[in-house]
Amino acid sequence: MADHETLLQLFYYMLKKMKKEWGNNLQGISHSQYLILKHLNQSGPQKAAQLAELTQMTPGAITGATDRLVSEGHAERKGDKEDRRVVYLEITEKGKILVESLAKAQKEVTMKFFQGLPEEDIQHLVRIYHKILANLEQ
Repeated sequence: MADHETLLQLFYYMLKKMKKEWGNNLQGISHSQYLILKHLNQSGPQKAAQLAELTQMTPGAITGATDRLVSEGHAERKGDKEDRRVVYLEITEKGKILVESLAKAQKEVTMKFFQGLPEEDIQHLVRIYHKILANLEQ
């Protein structure tokens, strides 16, 4: 059981350190706002409800996050031509530049986490991560 406690402690400590490192590269936006921009960049305009589900935020929190993205020019709201009650959030060119810059920085930071690990250990981690994800999906 002691190994399980050590595993949990190391896991939580590692997540905390990773989150801090990622956060240091977000250039003034929150992690949730980064996820919103990343999703908009990949999938196109989205309704607030879709973004709330994606980021696991409440509707009120998503409104605050998207208001800030809009006010800073990273996104804009557009009404649906068919149904005026429906509003989509769409990434702007400024938002695309930001999210692409952040994605590159995040990748560099993430690669730093694994530097110095032998290829065999990387392959073990990939296998372990797949198993953990499978457990979570059950």
